[in-house]
Amino acid sequence: MPYTTEEIKKQLDDAVIKLQVSADEAALEKEKQLESLIPNGTDPQQSENIEPPAAIIPNHADSAAPITNNTSPSATHPPNSASLAQKPSLTANSRSSINQSSNAQQKRIPKPPSQTSPARSTASSPSASSGNSRRSASTGVSQNRTSLNSDVSESASPQIYYDDDSDTGPENFSIKFDFDRAYRDVPEAKPLRIRRVKRTGLIDGLLYAIFVICISLVFASLGWLAATDVLGFGAVDEQVNITVPRGFSIEEIIDTLYESELIKYKFLFSLYASYSNAEQKISAGTYVLNKNYDYRAIVYGMTPQARMLVETTVTIPEGYTLAEIFARLEEQGVCYAEDLWEAAAFYNFNYSFLDESTLGDSHRLEGFLFPETYNFYLYSSPTQVISRFLNEFNNRFTTAHIDRANQLGYSIKEIITIASMIEKEAGNDDERPRIAAVMYNRLNNRNDFPRMQIDATIYYAISEIDIAFSTDYDNPYNTYLYPGLPPGPIANPGMESITAALYPSTTNEYYYALTFEGSHKFSRTLAEHEAFVASPEYAGNR
Repeated sequence: MPYTTEEIKKQLDDAVIKLQVSADEAALEKEKQLESLIPNGTDPQQSENIEPPAAIIPNHADSAAPITNNTSPSATHPPNSASLAQKPSLTANSRSSINQSSNAQQKRIPKPPSQTSPARSTASSPSASSGNSRRSASTGVSQNRTSLNSDVSESASPQIYYDDDSDTGPENFSIKFDFDRAYRDVPEAKPLRIRRVKRTGLIDGLLYAIFVICISLVFASLGWLAATDVLGFGAVDEQVNITVPRGFSIEEIIDTLYESELIKYKFLFSLYASYSNAEQKISAGTYVLNKNYDYRAIVYGMTPQARMLVETTVTIPEGYTLAEIFARLEEQGVCYAEDLWEAAAFYNFNYSFLDESTLGDSHRLEGFLFPETYNFYLYSSPTQVISRFLNEFNNRFTTAHIDRANQLGYSIKEIITIASMIEKEAGNDDERPRIAAVMYNRLNNRNDFPRMQIDATIYYAISEIDIAFSTDYDNPYNTYLYPGLPPGPIANPGMESITAALYPSTTNEYYYALTFEGSHKFSRTLAEHEAFVASPEYAGNR
């Protein structure tokens, strides 16, 4: 990791501080050595004859020439007592400097070991004593000089050399410090360079252009496919019938359009439907749409304003009840049965053969929906559909029929009620007038035959409930329990049954029973009737 200029400067400052600490320690040690050279009890005047120690000569074997202090006192001028008296304060300052420098450093250069003062001579002769002391001091100082230089050289990376002849310690010193070796691992700081983004070459540019063109073509193709579906481009000219059920959801409509191949992409039409609020515009019904319609035309084509009416053919057989007719109309998509029941009960259809007092009775139109084959528009209005049936009956039941009913003494509703029972009881058209004759014979002889005992009326009474046939079922339509005609028609008769009711045969027969062939056995008396019922030919004995 390269060092910054600040870091290098800090390291140099730390090295200088360490060198200063080493120099102060060396000075302190030399002061101690000089003090030890003065014999105890020596007169200051005699101390002038003592030779100072020789200057510490640095070892020049491994270092450059040291810098010497030319201002140091010469060896011929030994320190006087005044200079020695000032040494304690100098030493204290040095110690304070050493302590402060040591606290500021995490790692300091070890202090050179102190040398023991040489032993003083105890000879009686002052000169001998002085000479011995001088030689001992010289020897001790020389040894201390060698030891000091050795310790300092070994304990610090920079080598310090002292050149001092003064008695106050070294004031100048020489440093040998190999900066190249110490900082050989420090990488050279290089100026920051702004890297330029390399420009792509010709080949890279061509590849990028091809990539952009391909992506553009893909999106253009997808856009064109979406546009053709939304706008109806390229679609075949073919009509399709679409039925929208009641209570539809837009998802169901989308599925129907997709299955009919009117749209290609469901999600795209779903987006358009949400944008155009199509679900609120579309209404239930059957519509004729074209495969070349765009989305807007498809939605508009399923609204009441643009409905293209679709016809369907519905055949209603003779003898169908209201429930059966309404169920078939719903199956054929003409109208909903629920709407038809509501219209039958509460809508006041303007026909003379209907009794307004029966409004609210859902069965009030029973018998007057003339059975025939009709063409209806899908999802037509329920009142329009019922009006078609009533209008057909009004056309078929002419004034001559009304006059004939009056001759017989029966109302139109009573004639239709008799015709409905004939319709349900007759096995073939030839029997209809004879069955009508039996009914009229009973009606005209109520003392002997107070009840008509027609099985079809019981079947009608139980048609809307789940119970078995029983002559004991209590219902106004049960002609086994209630006398005379039932409350109303039990089916919608065809013209043959109506004609038979208006023009019955003339007979004395009061009974009939079904045979295995599907026809009826007519009887005049109860004994004949019971005999046939007991015979194997009666269909009820199966």
